[in-house]
Amino acid sequence: MSFLHLSLLAGLGAVSIPILLHLFGRSQPQVIDFPALRFVQQTTQEQSMSWQLRHMLLLLLRVLLLAALALALARPRIHSMMFGNVLTGSLLAGCALLASVIAAVAFVSRRPASVWLTVALVAAGLWIAAALWSVTALAKGPSVPSSDQSAPVAAVLIIDNGPTMSYRTDNTTRLELARDMGVWILDQLPLDSRVGIHAGAPLGSLALDPATAKSQLKIIETRGAHVDLLARIRTALDLVLVSELERKEIYVVTDLMSASWLASTGGLTELLGAHVEDVLLQVIDVGAEDHVNFRLGDPLVDFDTVPAGGEVAIEIDVHRPDNTAGEGLNIELHQEQVDPKSPPIISDGKLQITNVKVVDRQVAEFGSSETARVTLRASDLVAGSHNFTIRLDRPDPLLVDNQRFLTVLAQQQRPTLIVADDVAIGQNLQAIVDPSSFASGKSEESAVDQVRYVQLSNVLLEKYSVICLYDPPPLTDKLVQSLQQHVAGGGGLFLILGPSMGTLESIQGNPLTELLPGPLSALAIRRTSDPLVYPEPVALSHPVFFALGQSPDEVIWNVYPIYRNWDFSSLADGVITLMRLSDGSAPFLTLESRGRGEILTLTTPIPEFDSRKRELWNLLWTSDPLPAFAILLGSFRSLSGANRESLNYEVGQAVALSNDPLQWPSRYDLMTPDAHLLRPSATEGTLNLGAFEQAGIYRLRGQRNEAVARSFSVNVPASDTALVRMQSLDLDERLGRDHYRLAHDRSEVESSVGQARFGRELYPLLMLLVAGLFLAEQAMSNRFYQIKLGR
Repeated sequence: MSFLHLSLLAGLGAVSIPILLHLFGRSQPQVIDFPALRFVQQTTQEQSMSWQLRHMLLLLLRVLLLAALALALARPRIHSMMFGNVLTGSLLAGCALLASVIAAVAFVSRRPASVWLTVALVAAGLWIAAALWSVTALAKGPSVPSSDQSAPVAAVLIIDNGPTMSYRTDNTTRLELARDMGVWILDQLPLDSRVGIHAGAPLGSLALDPATAKSQLKIIETRGAHVDLLARIRTALDLVLVSELERKEIYVVTDLMSASWLASTGGLTELLGAHVEDVLLQVIDVGAEDHVNFRLGDPLVDFDTVPAGGEVAIEIDVHRPDNTAGEGLNIELHQEQVDPKSPPIISDGKLQITNVKVVDRQVAEFGSSETARVTLRASDLVAGSHNFTIRLDRPDPLLVDNQRFLTVLAQQQRPTLIVADDVAIGQNLQAIVDPSSFASGKSEESAVDQVRYVQLSNVLLEKYSVICLYDPPPLTDKLVQSLQQHVAGGGGLFLILGPSMGTLESIQGNPLTELLPGPLSALAIRRTSDPLVYPEPVALSHPVFFALGQSPDEVIWNVYPIYRNWDFSSLADGVITLMRLSDGSAPFLTLESRGRGEILTLTTPIPEFDSRKRELWNLLWTSDPLPAFAILLGSFRSLSGANRESLNYEVGQAVALSNDPLQWPSRYDLMTPDAHLLRPSATEGTLNLGAFEQAGIYRLRGQRNEAVARSFSVNVPASDTALVRMQSLDLDERLGRDHYRLAHDRSEVESSVGQARFGRELYPLLMLLVAGLFLAEQAMSNRFYQIKLGR
């Protein structure tokens, strides 16, 4: 405990005044003989012990009144953490005093000894408990902070600049409120304080004075992704602890959205607890309990690259607040066809884009739900990059999640040769590879050709990038050598094995086996009554699975039984099993790299029609062909070089695009969504662009033999804009109970920080005690003199 006006404790000497008056102010009684009996009775009562007790109680009240008033004027202070202990000690002392008075009254009233002795023992126990509690609390409790209000402070101001801080209320964003609060906090600090501003940039020292720190506050902008406030608090704590300044304070100005408090920082709670007496952690809430936010989820697309002439289907969730009616919302899909000859221009600091059109519009119907999913489509995509913007036609206070961005590359299918004796099978495979070839009949410009095996020896294989052999029969040595040269030179070969290979004995020694991933061992045959065997994915992240639109292990594969398949006694070195059979007996889909090319091998035929006269080898195509379709499409596109990179990223995610020097230029102009121009260069076949904090579409343009245009998109994760507030229990879990202070406005900050800096004053409580003692003294004195005069 300390005192703001220590000299006023001299006022405690005033307690001697009523004592002196009591001892010396009484006049000697004058003896007057009077026969009236009532005067004799009065004298007897005045000399009685009860009358003396009233004297002593009145004296005690006056002494306590003057002592409490002197203490109150001295302005005693205690550490805020000691307040509960002080109240407990005061309560024990008050109970002890009350028990003492009761014991005294019982004694002078000649109550049985068992009564007043029991009460006296209770009073003694309470006095001992109050003394022990007070001594222990003062000895082990934290010391009172310095009373020097001009002492410099080591302070770190943490500003939450996550995407939700752009929420606008009364034409003011939460970030603007945070900046204003930060300026006000800096104004309260002594001029020689050392300050650090932590808003995402690395902070290595407290090198700023309050005036300079204000200028840094003005340039803070919202980030695209959530921030890690717990990591910032840990950094701030490390910095203030090494400061030589006595007063250490950390301010966190936030809207308390849970996305910024999710990361785990090991040991932070324990560290805060260890330094709770030394460091003030003040959390300031600039958010609100009530909010309205219509928002879009993350756009979902099967893959970032589609065949030219095909379509893209985009699924997206639309969310509405739970306190709004279930009315429908309009969702629009805007498409920008990237034209290398007519790139966007920057005019007056803004990006000017002209070739944008609305290609789809859907209504999100919620019903009784808070979420609705819509599917938007764009078809007939010409070769090149296509940038899409999904817009929610419903303005609200948080605009950052009202639109999403997506980039899709429509890639001209590389020349592909499909070899199949069954024309229907060949047409199905051709439609998978190049949907545009059947849009209005066979196109002369189609990059996919189809031949039968008897024609294969007359085909110039060098003109094709990918060759698919469906259910191949034994091949000639010359043809196999040509296929090996094709793969070694960088081409792709897709082998779909089936019954045309014949028996194991007939195929042994045929040159076709040189293209297989290993020596054939047997043809596995299963009856429908045998235990079910089905394909299982192994290499979950391989591009052959991209067309599934979900993780391959989420597909229900056990509804696609495999009745027959080719097996190998062993696999060659370097062969990767992408899918296997569920009983582990054989691979289902393998990948082998040879030279600069690759060979994919399916051990059972797909497509497999149920109209055939022979028994079916599998049911992958006859039940629900979507997974089989996706596997075939992914295989073709993997062999043709598609699906090797992503064109859509989250804010803060590193962007890296492949940049084959034989196809792309080495230097680019990069136009950001906010119309800034960067000039990145590719190195070692990769264009490393780093991470971006702003959501939007980023456009690359360069020059090779002609103008080249590329693009990619960056989005704010939908989870980062979900307006879910932290509650006190959540903060307690992450920071530790009583390790921080929470305030919602400046008055609460002043009170909270003042208590932490200078301790908690007992003046209000002491003045209440003074008032109570004064009333008690008045009541007792009135009673006393009334009795005296009445007698």
